[in-house]
Amino acid sequence: MSVGEPTDEDLVAELRGGRVPAFDRLYERYERRLFAYVFRTVGDRSLAEDLFQDVFYTVLVDRSFDPARGRFAPWLFTVARNRCRMHARRAGQAPPQPIETPSEADLGLSSDATSVVRTAMAGLSHDHQELIVLKQLGELSYREIAQLQGEHEGTIKSRLHAAMKALRRRMAEIGEEG
Repeated sequence: MSVGEPTDEDLVAELRGGRVPAFDRLYERYERRLFAYVFRTVGDRSLAEDLFQDVFYTVLVDRSFDPARGRFAPWLFTVARNRCRMHARRAGQAPPQPIETPSEADLGLSSDATSVVRTAMAGLSHDHQELIVLKQLGELSYREIAQLQGEHEGTIKSRLHAAMKALRRRMAEIGEEG
């Protein structure tokens, strides 16, 4: 966000004041990374599109977000996470595992390197996968991930460090196998 750009919280206030263009700006800011998170969580593009739209409908009508209690991004990702879990419960499924791994375009890597990352990610626990996706693709800060998961920031840093260490170890193993 450049200097002079309204914050997410400013845009929410504008939206609540009836200024619809604020919604469009929030949508544009989060479209790519929130959709990537939802898609990687549910693993089905059509379902992800529906859940993504449902999350943004919530942004439009829900008044539960309070800027005095935190930032918009963790609230938004919490809504998305809850929608994915609610859908899994309604469908009689366990929460989806594993999280769909990033594409070549998301990672900016060659197809060979992306294949290594995909294979390595698939070997991680669901919790480790989710942390990596939230940090790397969701572009959330440690604090925002901590708010989303109801944990202390230090705990998230520690868990993310362990997740990245496990990912690097799996990638090295895959490299030795290939």
